[in-house]
Amino acid sequence: MRKLINPKKPITAAIINSLGEIVSISSGKVYPPEKCTDPTAHSEVDAIRKACKKLKTCDLKGYWLYSTFEPCPMCASSAVWANVNGIVYSNNPKYRGKEDNWSFIKCRDVLKKAKDIHKVKLHEDFLIDETKDFFL
Repeated sequence: MRKLINPKKPITAAIINSLGEIVSISSGKVYPPEKCTDPTAHSEVDAIRKACKKLKTCDLKGYWLYSTFEPCPMCASSAVWANVNGIVYSNNPKYRGKEDNWSFIKCRDVLKKAKDIHKVKLHEDFLIDETKDFFL
């Protein structure tokens, strides 16, 4: 996770293999908003896309999604469909500070609803003391 933490890129995600190695990494392509041409290119989705392309598969069983911010519902759902073993995230919307705080559906709620499709393990607020000031 520490390799992902960068205050200049507050939302970074990676797909990690069973040896703890980074398979893919992304800081997304949605910022700045005025230059965004793909609203689905969040860090987590982009990291999943890159890993699938690199591994030539859509099945990421045995891999984990790490993110410096709590995955949104779209990103959490993408992780379910990609079959990742689990999600580890650090910061969460409680620490959005001056950033817009949208109506947020918790990652754990998405995973709970999706458990019949694929059960994904979840570790919340991992190393949060190192990321919680990114938006304040």
